[in-house]
Amino acid sequence: MDELNLDRTIRETLHTCAGELQAPDKLKTRVDFVVRSGAPVPKRKMKPWKRTAVALCAVLAVAVTGALASGQVASWSTGRHPVKSWTDFAKTAGYAEKHVPDMKYVESFSNGYAFDKGYEDTIDKRDENNKTLESFTGVLLNYQKDGAELTLDAGPVQSEAVYTSPFDTVRMIGETEVRYRETPQIFLPPDGKEKPTAEEQAKMDAGEINIAYGTAQREENVFYNVKWIEDGISYSIYTTDPAGLTEDDFFQMAAEVIGA
Repeated sequence: MDELNLDRTIRETLHTCAGELQAPDKLKTRVDFVVRSGAPVPKRKMKPWKRTAVALCAVLAVAVTGALASGQVASWSTGRHPVKSWTDFAKTAGYAEKHVPDMKYVESFSNGYAFDKGYEDTIDKRDENNKTLESFTGVLLNYQKDGAELTLDAGPVQSEAVYTSPFDTVRMIGETEVRYRETPQIFLPPDGKEKPTAEEQAKMDAGEINIAYGTAQREENVFYNVKWIEDGISYSIYTTDPAGLTEDDFFQMAAEVIGA
């Protein structure tokens, strides 16, 4: 796939994905975002644009299941650019201090996942006319182990966002409340010929699962995510390929970042 088509695919997939993710009616929420990724194509079975779409749809589902309260902000748009990425872990401190002061992070986890690449992640807050109201920047750190990968995402807490879900499993790590969730996701072709079942739609409406459109055929996966807030910073460790990681493993990784 050439760069132009890849960019178009990412935009269309994520736009449709975000358009279909719905929060409860009382939240009056609409999340719409576009991603531009210049990361090298990893040698994995899942196409890189699809993996990015899945991950970011689920990450911003934090906003979907609680987040954008009524008001001027109508959407979030996020993008990553190759000139804002780095592979040298030593550079992480500079990026983190600039965009997320006092951010905690590790070079590797005790389970063997090690730093691979980092990104700046700038998010625009937009109104109903798609005009940017303000922006904020977070930091993403990708880790790899034996071909599997996961991401540590950190950024300043936003006042209009709610970072919890009734479907979270909650544990206390020291004085920090940490939440873990496995969210089933269904991706359907964008032509609308294949629709979710009534049961799936009901679960979507209740916030139990995510349903999005943009793939060539029906696909299903699970988004694994542990998250917490500490000192005004929102943290999340996530993946769609757990490679044997358990719930306890995710809480352990959170504990290692919290203790960094």
